[in-house]
Amino acid sequence: MMTHITRRRVLGTTAAITAASIAGNAKAAGTIRVYAGGESADKTLTLRMTERPAPVAGPGQVVMKVHATSLNARDRSLLRGVRIYGGKGGFPYVPFDDNAGEVLSVGPGVTRVKPGDRVICTHFPLWVDGPWDDATMSKMDFGVNTDGFCAEQTAVLADGLVKIPDSLSYEDACTFPNAGLTAWNAVMVEAKPQAGETILTLGTGGVSVFCMQWAKLTGARVGITSSSDEKLARMKALGADFTINYRTTPDWNEEAMKQTGGKGLNVVFNTVGIGEMERSIKSCASNGRVMVIGANPVAPAGAETQAVGLKDFPRSMIMRRLKVQGVLVGSRKMLEDLVQTAVARKVKPIIDKVFTFDQVLDALRYMEGGEKVGKIVIKVA
Repeated sequence: MMTHITRRRVLGTTAAITAASIAGNAKAAGTIRVYAGGESADKTLTLRMTERPAPVAGPGQVVMKVHATSLNARDRSLLRGVRIYGGKGGFPYVPFDDNAGEVLSVGPGVTRVKPGDRVICTHFPLWVDGPWDDATMSKMDFGVNTDGFCAEQTAVLADGLVKIPDSLSYEDACTFPNAGLTAWNAVMVEAKPQAGETILTLGTGGVSVFCMQWAKLTGARVGITSSSDEKLARMKALGADFTINYRTTPDWNEEAMKQTGGKGLNVVFNTVGIGEMERSIKSCASNGRVMVIGANPVAPAGAETQAVGLKDFPRSMIMRRLKVQGVLVGSRKMLEDLVQTAVARKVKPIIDKVFTFDQVLDALRYMEGGEKVGKIVIKVA
């Protein structure tokens, strides 16, 4: 049985995340509102609204007015103290890496955008194109080692920006830099499903739903899993060709085999963690591809504690000639391709709920409740 959804701890209770708004939301001249975090004396993690001086664009930077941001599983992990690049304690950076906004001002040397442009910024602004290089490109990662977008304004590298058309709302566009782009990379760049192939994407979170949407564009037959029949019915209405309830069918890989007449899946998008790797591998056809997305389990901290044996890993990998591919977000070039395709093919992100900037903690608690499908958006301005 999958445990990544059934065992939950809600933010604001066991995780003890609190928020304190500025009285009356009044701001001093030349300041902006941001959410920032840090450890309190009793070691509970806090996330509070506060004021900071308005940013100024340095060389190669722009000041971006943030109109919208959205939540991802990694945001919850960071708020719970998971350190992606090592280190310990606290939450020193402004959270959230999803974003959409407009350019307010540009710094010296910036020519590719101008004030007034509507833009989104890539998750890794140092990854413009070409292959990924962790040693250099991860040195700027929003919410991890660089301030993110849970703020009214922020300064970002102009090289990471992608212009968006007026036809794309800020709320829709802000879902692309993380979940949308990760799924795009997994589907269109790495897995490359062909028309007639059968793929399965695990769960109904933001990345998984985007995987379904992008894969449908290729002509593939697409399935999706959930523990909720209600969510699965919604996925059917949104285009899923088949669905599997992993609560009523814990060995969902067997149902996947039935769905393919015993041949197996051509592609599995594992967005939920290492706990589902064995079933992902066992569900594959010969020459199948397993896309591994997300370094941490979807489950809240401490919920998935059993070691994963992967006893069938070597044999299935070898005998079926499987490809297991790790996937992270994507480059600026990929994001440009995504935006162009989304507009041309009229792909609309699946947004479950929109919260205001004063409701960030409510949005996080709602995310932990496990009822959402697709993305949760926070309208900043």
